[in-house]
Amino acid sequence: MNRIELSVIIIALASATFVSGRAETASGDSDPMLDWHRPVDANVFVTSMGNNHDSILFHEPESEFPYYMIISHTPEKAYLWRTKSFSWSSEDWELVSDNYKIGDHYEYDDGIKVGGTYYIYESGQVFTYSGQLEESSGKWKVAGSFPKKQCDDLGVFYEDGLFHIFGEHGHFPHGPDGTSLAHFTSETGLGDWKLVNPKAVDPNPDGGHAYGVGDPTIERIGDFYYIFCDRESVGSPYKVTAWRSKSLYESFEYLGVAIAPRSDEVDDWDNYRIQDPDILYVPELGRYVMSCNMMDVDGNPGGDFPGVKGGGTRVIGVFYSGKSE
Repeated sequence: MNRIELSVIIIALASATFVSGRAETASGDSDPMLDWHRPVDANVFVTSMGNNHDSILFHEPESEFPYYMIISHTPEKAYLWRTKSFSWSSEDWELVSDNYKIGDHYEYDDGIKVGGTYYIYESGQVFTYSGQLEESSGKWKVAGSFPKKQCDDLGVFYEDGLFHIFGEHGHFPHGPDGTSLAHFTSETGLGDWKLVNPKAVDPNPDGGHAYGVGDPTIERIGDFYYIFCDRESVGSPYKVTAWRSKSLYESFEYLGVAIAPRSDEVDDWDNYRIQDPDILYVPELGRYVMSCNMMDVDGNPGGDFPGVKGGGTRVIGVFYSGKSE
């Protein structure tokens, strides 16, 4: 039995008490990866670092600090955090740099480490770095590219010598998403991308532009590959939806809403939308975690952070997978 198979069993048997989220399941489906919870009611990673969004998690099991998180802030800088033991709260993390430099982008889509090299993807550029993350600020290099016009706001996955990216494809007229997620592969992760399927994730199987999708994160869990991604429609802000497939080369089936904002709780940070998920397995917790961008639209309890229109607040919130009821 491998680690991933064991983790599914642990998730199914977990009995810890959590503050429940509002996962909606597709008809007749009881997949455990639809069950996500807030570890506490106010599960905000940090509230004092301004506009936070698009986090990237890395796990370094042999390192003194096994967990790292890069959080986007402004085009001028990001934040780099690390911890010896995973926690939903920044109080248990160490801020390595509050002036962390990758490139000149407002956000960064996703990242992965392969063969000692880190890869980060954003706006058609692939940034790479080899070495300790603590020493990486300002040392990331643009080493490659990806087809932004066909695969933007992407998630990256590596398996059997191939890089896989899934990203926004097509024009969604009601927001900054795609009408599907396209799947590309590359042997280097830096170029020579091959289109596998322009509609690997298709929220509009009957055509049209009712739903937009984007910002995916990908993980293999047991017998399935899972994609968690944003979905929106007219009048329905971002929520995180779950999709699965037994093969990366087959279209993913829609499971349902995994994490939704609490629109009726005006004093919570996640009362408007939840988006930009990044998934990670945490061995000591025996479960998966997902860091997401959450938005408080009414400014209560949030504030007027730079770069956020409409007086809302964007913060990172962490969710835990848990036992299916």
